[in-house]
Amino acid sequence: MKQLDMEFLSSTGKIQHIKFKYISESLKEAEVRQAMNELAGLNLFVKKDEVLYAKPQAAKYIETIREPIFDDKDVKA
Repeated sequence: MKQLDMEFLSSTGKIQHIKFKYISESLKEAEVRQAMNELAGLNLFVKKDEVLYAKPQAAKYIETIREPIFDDKDVKA
């Protein structure tokens, strides 16, 4: 499964991330940039006068691969 990781700079210059699961894996750069700019413009996330997602910085897909070694969940004792 892939996640979309959006990286922003806060109003104080700190790096902040928003990660989304269950997203389209064919998003184009322009679509993601537009969404990030719109999100930043809303100023929805504020913590002690710091706007957490003030400026879009980067976006990437992250893929997590799980390789089970063993799984005893269904074994009855």
